[in-house]
Amino acid sequence: MPQFLSEKIKVTIDKAKRAPVLFIWNKKEYKINEIIAAWHDWGFSEGAPKARTWRLRHHRNYYRVQTTEDEVFEIYLDRKSKKADKGFTAATPGFAPRREEGEWFLYQKIK
Repeated sequence: MPQFLSEKIKVTIDKAKRAPVLFIWNKKEYKINEIIAAWHDWGFSEGAPKARTWRLRHHRNYYRVQTTEDEVFEIYLDRKSKKADKGFTAATPGFAPRREEGEWFLYQKIK
């Protein structure tokens, strides 16, 4: 049965593949053997107001990964832009959040 965690983690990315290869959780290093699935979440949270704009959407990249120790986890990159937090918008000159920026979370342990 999946174990919901929702904890911040540190992730190492393969810059050529633009994909996670390793993460650290609770001071333990987990090497990723395989990315089983990957998807994007651009949806709204359940508590979002009725007047919904793109700024209120999730901007997350999810990965279901299998480690070298045969464990399966779901991790995600929350790509919320720091510039958006400071009042910058897509119309602001120079606004271009990089895909790799944001915070990583361990969503759940599946196996």
